[in-house]
Amino acid sequence: RPQAVSLDGSAAGQVIRGQRRQLWLLVGPGRHTVTVRGTTPSSDSLEIPFPTPPRVIEVDAEGWFVAGVKDRRLLTGSLQLTRLQTEQGEPGAPGWEASRFPTFVSVERNVDLDLDWSVRTTVIRQAPMQGALTIEVPLIDGEAVLTDDMSVADGKLLVSMNPNQRAVSWVSTLPRKTPLTLSVADGSPWREVWRFGIGSIWHAHFEGLPESETAGTGQGARVSEFHPRGGESLTMVTTRPEASEGTTLAFDAVDLSVSQGERSRTTRLTLSYRSTRGAQHVVRLPDGAEVTEVRIDNQVEPLRADGTSLTLPILPGEHSIQVSWRNGLGASAVTRIPDVDVGAPSGNIQLNISLPENRWLLATSGPRIGPAVLYWPELVALALFALILGRIDWTPLKTRHWLLLGLGFSTFNWPVLFLVVLWLLSSGAREHWRSRIPWWRYNTMQVLYAGFTIVALLAIVFSLPAGLLGTPDMHVTGNGSFGNSLTWFADRAEAGLPSAAAWSVPLWIYKVLILAWALWLSFALLRWLPWVWQCFAKDGFWHSRKGDAIESTAGTE
Repeated sequence: RPQAVSLDGSAAGQVIRGQRRQLWLLVGPGRHTVTVRGTTPSSDSLEIPFPTPPRVIEVDAEGWFVAGVKDRRLLTGSLQLTRLQTEQGEPGAPGWEASRFPTFVSVERNVDLDLDWSVRTTVIRQAPMQGALTIEVPLIDGEAVLTDDMSVADGKLLVSMNPNQRAVSWVSTLPRKTPLTLSVADGSPWREVWRFGIGSIWHAHFEGLPESETAGTGQGARVSEFHPRGGESLTMVTTRPEASEGTTLAFDAVDLSVSQGERSRTTRLTLSYRSTRGAQHVVRLPDGAEVTEVRIDNQVEPLRADGTSLTLPILPGEHSIQVSWRNGLGASAVTRIPDVDVGAPSGNIQLNISLPENRWLLATSGPRIGPAVLYWPELVALALFALILGRIDWTPLKTRHWLLLGLGFSTFNWPVLFLVVLWLLSSGAREHWRSRIPWWRYNTMQVLYAGFTIVALLAIVFSLPAGLLGTPDMHVTGNGSFGNSLTWFADRAEAGLPSAAAWSVPLWIYKVLILAWALWLSFALLRWLPWVWQCFAKDGFWHSRKGDAIESTAGTE
């Protein structure tokens, strides 16, 4: 409540009281001194805001605690005055605000140990809950504050909070030195929490203070948390693990694909590598290789081989190289992966061979994770079944007949083979049927057998063209392989890549064999069909109901 206003030491005239605790003064141009005297409410705390911060401010407030001023500078935009406690019993002495507590804060330091060391410090208000607050917080030895508008002097940072501000934080850098010591002075008006995020490139050992429960991990770093008390200190000793011995170049993946043609062979080598420095690297190609294209990170480069040596530029970082070459190796009985020396250990190696369509694949060899030709184990099982069926005397077929029958159908149609085998066995079973059965059951069996015979003959007729004109199914499987497309995988290798091979013969050999088998089957059917007809007509084609009744009457008499 202003009562008197003086301008340059003399009365300024009438006091103009405004709204919202504002005082309006009429002041002329120039430099002046304004003095305002008045009374304050009977309260234990008082806040004086300054919409325009003064350049210099001096406060003389006996019996009051003043917050928000440092070195005659206003720090928070307002002054917070709190009446100090006086001794009880003094007559007329003002009281002490019961809600006023000494200044107390929480200081949380989060230290990150990465390539560069940094620390984020957060000061959180604990008491008083309201009002301006000013406190000096010591910095870590060597800490350099990066946040703007922070006042640092004598290794301490001045923290100033507005009346309603809850926390203040800043970011700093730390020197990468060991040991690093943190401590809390005894009797400090704050409590501290220390968290250390230790990256994978550092090993830290702590001494002097037990670690609290680990705060978990963040971004791949382990976080160690400490809660010191007054007078305690912590020393952190850090070491950096030594680098393991190894080369500066590592091939993470190698893909070698061979496309075999009738008169030439095309090969493509793809290298995915990591390198710590740039250099020249030599890759050894097979004899007779004619380099057609070199791509580095999918960009064509004008590089040529010197004999069997191809010099490649290695760039730092992760990159890929693709080399294509051609040689005059035509199709042969054995198609092998060419001998390629990449000049360094490699991992995740994939080998591919693509045979032309006019080749009959017989077998493969290479790393354990690769294709398998399952036809040959199936053929062994087929031979065992042929041996068993040959011992059944229901049919005129011997072991050689069953084996020849299976050899042909097994290369292109296993279901038809099973159907024909069941038809022939059912024909033999028909020959041993009991004739004294009810007429309706006999006729039903005759109809089913006749239908089964028709289906089996039609299946043979319609499946033979597929065997004569198609390609043999060798049941190739494993690691995504099928038909004449073969793929192997090896986890790692030294400079030279693993070897793999595919054995094949011209497809016309299969055509000749399947044609000879088809002719044999035709003549065999001419011999088997009369026997089938005999089995079908053994007890008559059809039984009538009347005949069955007469036979039953005769049996009764």
